[in-house]
Order: sequence, then C-alpha cells, then structure tokens
Amino acid sequence: MRFLRAAGRELLGLFVSDWVQSGVVIVILAAAWFAVARFGAPALVLLVLLLATQLVWFARAEATRSRRQSPS
Repeated sequence: MRFLRAAGRELLGLFVSDWVQSGVVIVILAAAWFAVARFGAPALVLLVLLLATQLVWFARAEATRSRRQSPS
C-alpha cells in the first residue's frame, strides 16, 4: 500500500508540475507577443531570457523536490 501511495504522489506531482510549467510558458509567450508587437525585434531578447530563466527555475525546483524525496 505504501508503494501505491508513493507512486500516486509521484504521478500527480509530475502532471501538476508539467501543467504549471506549461502555464508559465504560455504566459511568457503571450507577454512576448505583445512586447514584440509594441517594441519590435529587440523584445525577443527578453523572451529568450525569460524562457531560459523559466527552464532553469523549474529544473532546480524538480531537482530539489526529488532530492528531498529520495531515501538517504
């Protein structure tokens, strides 16, 4: 029973994390769409920086989460 609860928690965490990350990417892309329309091509630099930051942030959060859950 413990295994099933742990597996369910891991599966739920995987989907919730992916949905949050997808939502953040969509918000960044929508903001970039408006920024490029208003400020032109230089706004693409901001888009790239935001997407890179988002990727690093979620990768670090996942590593921290998996490190806390792993048995020592």
